Amino acid sequence: MPSPFPGMDPWLEASAVWPDFHDALAGEIRATLNCILPEPYYAQLGAREELGIVGHAAGGRIIPDVTVNTSAKMPRQTTPSTTGGTAVLDSPRSEVTESLQWDFANELQSVSFIEIRDARSGHDVVTVIEILSPSNKSSGPDHDSYLRKRTQVLASTTSLIEIDLLRAGRRDFFGAEVHQRMYEFDPQSDYIVFVQRAWQRSGRLLYQLFPICLIDTLPVIAVPLRQADAEATLDLQYAFQQTYERGPYRRGAVNYDQPPQPPLSDTLAVWAQQQLDVWRQAN
Repeated sequence: MPSPFPGMDPWLEASAVWPDFHDALAGEIRATLNCILPEPYYAQLGAREELGIVGHAAGGRIIPDVTVNTSAKMPRQTTPSTTGGTAVLDSPRSEVTESLQWDFANELQSVSFIEIRDARSGHDVVTVIEILSPSNKSSGPDHDSYLRKRTQVLASTTSLIEIDLLRAGRRDFFGAEVHQRMYEFDPQSDYIVFVQRAWQRSGRLLYQLFPICLIDTLPVIAVPLRQADAEATLDLQYAFQQTYERGPYRRGAVNYDQPPQPPLSDTLAVWAQQQLDVWRQAN
């Protein structure tokens, strides 16, 4: 069963759904690329660890998949003063004060990205494809870590593709000039894809931008390889469609009876409800 929407599904941006969708889409892009890349290029998944904490944002606090268990609660006892007032100590105490013991199963999330490698030259990474996560777009350690990795890629001979399918969060790390240009789009884009080719970095970065509105299908993009080689074409809508149809989203993982998070504008909310009504009638 296809998605209710012609392009991105805004319900998939919810914090409970996004991690599964993010990694499933990365896997689908990998599979698609390995069907179309010319030899000796191939695509594989990479992974990095993220805390996944983005603070308070639209739709609530997004936290990593971390459990916090009370393994032992020791009673907190107090010894009332018999004399009143502030206790005066004649010597340092040697007995450890009783406390509460908590067991934090603090496991980092593993976030997938795609690498295109060249088998003929030591398996060099020629292109990195990133699907941005909420914590990449919000202030915090994951944002800082992503910026460091991004800076390293842009200083290398590796091309970079960034796929932003999240309406919430910052886009200013693309640079002030690019950030300003995005506000000139008419209509304003809900999502965006950036392609930056490694050989287009002579003093300035030349970006190829694909602005995407919610009502649009996702674009077909050109995936850079080596400069001398023809670029591969990646249909993001096809990859999305395969991800959706094979995933849990229409099987109850997504509650389409509740508004998406972050919420839509009034105009888009009416449009989205119309799409859902047609989808439900057809299925």
